[in-house]
Amino acid sequence: MRYFISEAERRSSRSTLYFELQKGHYHNKCWLDDSVCIHADIWDSLSLTELFTKALPNFSYYGLTEVSPDEFKKLKELSKGSVQWENVISQLSPWAEECFENNTVFTICGI
Repeated sequence: MRYFISEAERRSSRSTLYFELQKGHYHNKCWLDDSVCIHADIWDSLSLTELFTKALPNFSYYGLTEVSPDEFKKLKELSKGSVQWENVISQLSPWAEECFENNTVFTICGI
């Protein structure tokens, strides 16, 4: 299953019921061209809030959460407790690794 879509795909859907992951710190606006998005229904059906709050105690479902390389590594480790979680994080990994080449964090913009 494909969990993440590009901003162009999200825009085409005409929906904003997505978590947006932005490269770097929050850019004071949403829906950036190089962001990836995951629909809130998918997020909820996979109980991703449970995973993210284990790795990121300050995770905000409705707000902004920054994720450092060390925190992403922790997400990877904790995701091994569920095949679905591991699949989600594996799919996110190439984007995150590319992000960390030039940024110290990525930002999750909650719904």
